[in-house]
Amino acid sequence: MPFFVILIMAALVFYSTAIWSERFARGLKLWMVVIFTTGFFCDLSGTLIMRSISTGTKFNTHTIAGFSALIIMLLHLIWAIVAILWRGKAQELFSRYSIYAWGVWMIAFITGVPKG
Repeated sequence: MPFFVILIMAALVFYSTAIWSERFARGLKLWMVVIFTTGFFCDLSGTLIMRSISTGTKFNTHTIAGFSALIIMLLHLIWAIVAILWRGKAQELFSRYSIYAWGVWMIAFITGVPKG
């Protein structure tokens, strides 16, 4: 199995664990932000490896969703760090919107799964 696939699968596990743990716990904890950060860097690394071995960029649902998801994940990670530091309204809003960010990431993940 190619290393970039392992990284993307690890991103799925880490990112999903962080988002759903936060949702079920009804609050963000430092360990969740660490797991979230690990997921982001796994996804970023896997994406960069795929980009380096691709023969060209194809603009399709996966590419657009994938790059959008990376940007959203980065902004979401910054928001998580702010929320863990300042709590209050930042954390409440993080909790409200994190499931949507995860959903966008899942669209990118699912559209990237090879068919056949």
